[in-house]
Amino acid sequence: MTDYKNVFKSKYKKLEKEINKSFRLIYQLDFSGKKRHIVIDKTVIDRICKTFKKLIANPTQIIILISALVLFTIIYSFAGYYSPVKEGSFIGKAKIKEEQESMLNINAMGGNESKYFDTNNSELKFFFYKIKQGESLYTISKKLGVSMDTLISFNSIDNAHTLNQDKRIIVPNIQGIIYSTKKEDTLESIAQKYKVSVEDIKDANDLTDGDVPEGTVLFLPGASLTEAERAKALGYLFFKPIYGRFTSGFGIRRDPFTGDPGYHTGIDISAPYGSLVKASKEGRVVFAGWQGGYGKCVVIKHLFGFETVYGHLSRILVSNGSWVKQGELIGRVGSTGRSTGPHLHFEVRKFGRPTNPLRLTGLGKRSRYWY
Repeated sequence: MTDYKNVFKSKYKKLEKEINKSFRLIYQLDFSGKKRHIVIDKTVIDRICKTFKKLIANPTQIIILISALVLFTIIYSFAGYYSPVKEGSFIGKAKIKEEQESMLNINAMGGNESKYFDTNNSELKFFFYKIKQGESLYTISKKLGVSMDTLISFNSIDNAHTLNQDKRIIVPNIQGIIYSTKKEDTLESIAQKYKVSVEDIKDANDLTDGDVPEGTVLFLPGASLTEAERAKALGYLFFKPIYGRFTSGFGIRRDPFTGDPGYHTGIDISAPYGSLVKASKEGRVVFAGWQGGYGKCVVIKHLFGFETVYGHLSRILVSNGSWVKQGELIGRVGSTGRSTGPHLHFEVRKFGRPTNPLRLTGLGKRSRYWY
């Protein structure tokens, strides 16, 4: 004869383990808001937990237990416990408050084309732009008419070199940045730091007084990033000016003409005569012409004290004083000046001092022999 009493006890124990496991999961929920919002009061969960444990202790009350489970499911559903976060509810690394989150989602224009962009509207709106092949932060900024600072801030970009094709980025209709307040911040100190008015900050964020608790997320209309904040995302954003065989590195080496030890202030990349040479970074051409051992040479000045040098060119395709975009054609590979054959001598200087290009993100070698 089957011992149903022991069978029931065994099944109750399994059920108890499953419920206890569920309780532990409830307590270990991620409250960051990245995956879900928790809206059930913790005391309600405690009360339900205690009730369940009492029911499990008495196997005869299985019907009541099932009823309680059904009741819990109903409460669970109506409370909206599992609520996926909507796209656009997070800007940068700071979590937007629920009311700000709602406002942004309601006003989001949608789409991914610049025709949705309207700078004449004083109400903060945004759309999602899908990055196309070959686009950089600079080209997107120019295309949409919004500053790179604004794009960096709204999308929490800490390395503009990592922008990938098909990635969607937030593009607001008003220039400005997002700022998360710190403990010591006041509206006055924030306004002074980012060179905006206190009244503009109040108007943009519907503030009635100057009280800004720590962690408050503010939109600063018309503000730009500080030099340090901008450098974090853009300071090392260089693209390779050419692809070819890596023939000489930076630093101490033997002079190819005399055989004596010398200091090489750049790197050499061998490429066929006439190959295209492109600007590694946007900037102003400060020299374009013949310069001693460099032969035909172009020097471009960039932000944050950087300069790039392109030597031994066969042709120079830019003029002194002109502004060039990143990736723009500036010359062709040659062997002018003190050169042993067709190649590009490429230098990066920071505040006038040569630095090893291979140590800058985006300028590393593809392999041991190829650049």
